Amino acid sequence: MELTSVLTPADNCPVREVGDGYVILAGDGETTHSLDGLGAFIWKRLDGQQDLASVLAEVVAEYDVPADTATRDLLEFATALAEAGLVTLA
Repeated sequence: MELTSVLTPADNCPVREVGDGYVILAGDGETTHSLDGLGAFIWKRLDGQQDLASVLAEVVAEYDVPADTATRDLLEFATALAEAGLVTLA
């Protein structure tokens, strides 16, 4: 995963907005994933249009965190979403 990566939600993973977050049903139809706070903030921006560098800029501005920390965390989070089959490269 790189900052130039553009991600989009996987077509086979239904998403429900619940309060300030999301519940995502994985493609296996059995596993659910909950996102709130920062995870939900990032998920909203994985629209198949923005690269992760753009998402990173928004995270740094919104949460006032150091860019190096945010970069590491964002790339780890994006990788975890991809490994779980919740997102694909656009």
